Amino acid sequence: MSRSRGALRRMFIVQKIWYGIGLLALMTFWSIPTIIAHVFRPNTDSITKPIAVAKPESAQYPTHDQYEALMLFGRQCAMCHNWDGSGKIGIAPSIGNRDFLALSSDEFIKQTVREGRVGTAMVPRRDLTNAQLDQIIGHLRSLHPKEIKPIAVDPLLSFDGVAEQGGPKYAAYCSSCHGPNGEGYTAGGVGPGIGLPGFLEQVYDDYILQTVKHGRVGTPMRAFIGSQGLANLAEEDVHDIIAFLRQRNPATRAPYEEDMGLALYARHCAMCHQSEGRGKVGLAPSIGNRDFLALASDQFIRRTVRRGRVGTAMAPRPDLTDRQLEQIITYLRTLPGDAVAAIHVDEDLEYDGDGAHGRAGFATYCSPCHGVNGEGYAAGGSGPAIRMPGFLNVVSDDFIFKTVKYGRTGTPMRSFIGARGLANLAEAAVRDVLSFLRNR
Repeated sequence: MSRSRGALRRMFIVQKIWYGIGLLALMTFWSIPTIIAHVFRPNTDSITKPIAVAKPESAQYPTHDQYEALMLFGRQCAMCHNWDGSGKIGIAPSIGNRDFLALSSDEFIKQTVREGRVGTAMVPRRDLTNAQLDQIIGHLRSLHPKEIKPIAVDPLLSFDGVAEQGGPKYAAYCSSCHGPNGEGYTAGGVGPGIGLPGFLEQVYDDYILQTVKHGRVGTPMRAFIGSQGLANLAEEDVHDIIAFLRQRNPATRAPYEEDMGLALYARHCAMCHQSEGRGKVGLAPSIGNRDFLALASDQFIRRTVRRGRVGTAMAPRPDLTDRQLEQIITYLRTLPGDAVAAIHVDEDLEYDGDGAHGRAGFATYCSPCHGVNGEGYAAGGSGPAIRMPGFLNVVSDDFIFKTVKYGRTGTPMRSFIGARGLANLAEAAVRDVLSFLRNR
């Protein structure tokens, strides 16, 4: 009996608990509309006092013409000068900063593009139309539309400076970036070649003075004139430096006056491929080492120079004569020193491989240097672009195969085939990579 009474008492307590829970739930349900109305009630303050929201100009999409100009700049200029025109230290100057654009007229930029810069990677681009040049210049000037205040440059102004006094001043304030004789990037400097004929023949004295006076924002080139300048130089000091540059000292002129092959190479090739064809990691391959010269026939080199390499800084060079190309090739073949044993390359040989296997092989052995998709330097790789049409349309399967087999002496490109190769690859594995590159 006691147990029954205890059970009834517990049941009564449980029922009361459930009744309480139900009542609480019912009250909550009834109050939901009130809660919603309170939380989501209209903001009368915002209704009576509307807030004006301005549309920022930067949020607007580019027009079709703006997009076309950007793409044109990307194809023709960005490889060296970057997509935003910021340049690359040791490779190409900034052409997208406000100070360059303030000093440089449209005609000056067009002339520079048309004529190129002798002794630099800036080759003549007479293939570009006036309309295309206008698009490129328009794109550059759109980068800083509200910041550019044109700086007047007097083309008729010629300064009387003392070259003998300008030499020590140049050495003290300019040589650390532009090289001891103004050779710029070709001498390992971080600044352009301001002592080269290609520069001095195109710029006015006043252009140089104004550059030194104002500097180049966003670059290592600071203002040097006046109390706010890096060196507090007087304008007369700059006159002396200009006179020193204009005299074309013998050390600067010598390479152009001696051996023609060396002279032509210095003018047209050294900017990217460096002295003695050693190349520059991230910019241009070595073309002076024995393995490249053993593989590359004279015809192969001529064809590469004539056509250029699409998607790279190697622009077509139809302006060079057959005689000039022969002189450049002759000079290159003297560089290894010892006689180079030619390696036969079958131009008509096509290898059959498994592209699917080749994809994996490329990712493992090739992509660390040549880029994930073979874009090379354009994607920040240390090796050239080997999956771009500009490369694949010029080289044969056997050329690529032999390159992987023998490597390139003095470069990061080692041999990969056999027991002595870096990866001990079988020849079949290289044929698979070739099929992947060719998308066979």
